[in-house]
Amino acid sequence: MLFDALFANGQFRTQDPARPLAGAIGVHAGRIISLDDELGPESFRTVHDLGGATAVPGFNDAHYHLSHVGQADLQLDLRPAVAPSLDALLAAVSRAAAAADPHAWVIGSGYDQNRLGAHPTAEQLDSVSHGRPVYLIHSSRHMGVANTRAFELAGFPGRRGIVAPDGGAAPAAPDGRAVGLLQETARALVMEAIPGPSAADVADYVAAGSRAALAVGLTSVTEPGLGAPEGIGMSRWDLAGYQLARDQGRLGVRATVMPYLTTLHRIDGAETEGHPHYGLDLGTRTGLGDDLLRVGPVKVLSDGSLIGRSAYMLSEYEADALEGSHNHGMLQFAEEELRERLIGAHLAGWQLAVHAIGDAALDVAMDIIEAAHAAAPRADARHRIEHLSVASDAQIARVARLGIVPVPQGRFVSELGDGVLRALGPERARLAYRVRSLLDAGIELPASTDAPVVDGSPLLNIHDLVNRRTAAGAEFGPDERITVAQAVRASTVGSAYASHDETRKGTLARGMLADFAVLSQDLYTIPAQEIAETEVRATVVAGRIAYGDL
Repeated sequence: MLFDALFANGQFRTQDPARPLAGAIGVHAGRIISLDDELGPESFRTVHDLGGATAVPGFNDAHYHLSHVGQADLQLDLRPAVAPSLDALLAAVSRAAAAADPHAWVIGSGYDQNRLGAHPTAEQLDSVSHGRPVYLIHSSRHMGVANTRAFELAGFPGRRGIVAPDGGAAPAAPDGRAVGLLQETARALVMEAIPGPSAADVADYVAAGSRAALAVGLTSVTEPGLGAPEGIGMSRWDLAGYQLARDQGRLGVRATVMPYLTTLHRIDGAETEGHPHYGLDLGTRTGLGDDLLRVGPVKVLSDGSLIGRSAYMLSEYEADALEGSHNHGMLQFAEEELRERLIGAHLAGWQLAVHAIGDAALDVAMDIIEAAHAAAPRADARHRIEHLSVASDAQIARVARLGIVPVPQGRFVSELGDGVLRALGPERARLAYRVRSLLDAGIELPASTDAPVVDGSPLLNIHDLVNRRTAAGAEFGPDERITVAQAVRASTVGSAYASHDETRKGTLARGMLADFAVLSQDLYTIPAQEIAETEVRATVVAGRIAYGDL
């Protein structure tokens, strides 16, 4: 019998402490069956020569909006690298609007007011919209700006009569007209008027996102917030779109998907000590699926973003000329509603994934998780805090005690760090984006990017975890730097642990999934400042070359 493929003449950094290096890996039926010379070339149908290149387990992003990455490829790109000034942004909108169908919406994404100097306004967008409705999505995806035509289609002629829902804001000028900015839950006021994508559209986004992910060495991702409102998810057809992409052979990476908390409903007749259960029909919960597509935790936004100053903080944000008066940010749900729904999901068997960026939101999330375990203790639940962007030593100790998995983003340091320094001030910024402190507390650290909020490259993410410098070159919490070995482990083993997958992915050992990335240089031996220059030569999923060449 001949087995499928041998990948030989490489330097595989396996992440397996019992065998950290291997020169060859044999694969059959998508799994690793041999290491080094346990099986020779004559045992395989195909032999690939890595030419001495270094390979690591396939990178796994624990918080990656795959469908949004794909959708962004089809939208107007307004990231700072493309539109570095307000004039450049408006010129890009003008070009897109002039070329659009007369009744089409012009949707752009990725702008950052910290780089532009201000949010664009409705009037500015009106001047370049050529009569089309325009909606621009902030880089954090927690804010957006609409023009007058967009407000009119949403039922607000003249941008008047707007009342922001709880957990959101829609700033108005002195004459009562909305200025255009919509924050947090207020985004729904306009976004609900934008035609939603079909399952086929979502499948297209998933396919495009898969291609982008494979190109940077990702073989697994966790997408947070399917079916979510206000642009965190795509539409009510999100899971159908994923399934369609899978059926069509266009889901190129292994995907764990998180339904949004509001897609769960109260289950009649199911209570534990007076707490109602919240779930999906037929008892669907975390874990359903297979090696390619699985239902993961249930996701919820408890608060907003740091650079948007909507993350819920114990102390006020710094005031500056751009952002104006102080505030504490906000919760997106009333605390009691959040508590009922999250405890109810825990009781129904779900792993929880609570977006908590501010330190006040972190306390709320931990209080709820602790109450959930008090109501129904569950071993190894691995409830998660997405981002955990600001945390004190005492809060980190409590995260460890509760067995919570924090899911931070290294890339936030370079792309968002300068804005965070302005929002928090240098003293409090020392508590932002901490990772070494999490490791020192004995926590298994996953790695993620929150793409497309920032660049989704795991190599850039590793670069920032190790170097921690902002785009302007400022050191950002240098005491929180970690080593290359720790960053690679977080990007492989740690992220697999976050979704209960460490027994099948994250290490290159017999019986594990044959997923790995072949790199242009060895991250472990080059100067730390050169990590960002590393390229992905090939990405292998289930023993097949899915990107690149060998």
